[in-house]
Amino acid sequence: MNKLESFEKNSCNVPIIFAEMFKDEINANEEDRLYNGIKRIIRKYSEDRNSISAINEFTRVISGGASLEEILQITIDEIENPTLVTEITVDENCQKNVDI
Repeated sequence: MNKLESFEKNSCNVPIIFAEMFKDEINANEEDRLYNGIKRIIRKYSEDRNSISAINEFTRVISGGASLEEILQITIDEIENPTLVTEITVDENCQKNVDI
């Protein structure tokens, strides 16, 4: 972090470069791996209040304000009552018959 902060003194585009690299890595991550990784982290740290607080703070930073809990709730809402956007972007052929 110190090295990046030292670059900020001479370059105004450090935040843009960092954000683009971060977004590229998130977009390159396979959806199943991302989802399963988040589930694993939640299960691993669910009893540790400080860890959950750090996870939520990090999520708010990368999402622009939404907590992980809010993202999970929106996901549940979209599964139960999909919006038109979700219906268009999600392949209905892959939906599993599950009781929610």
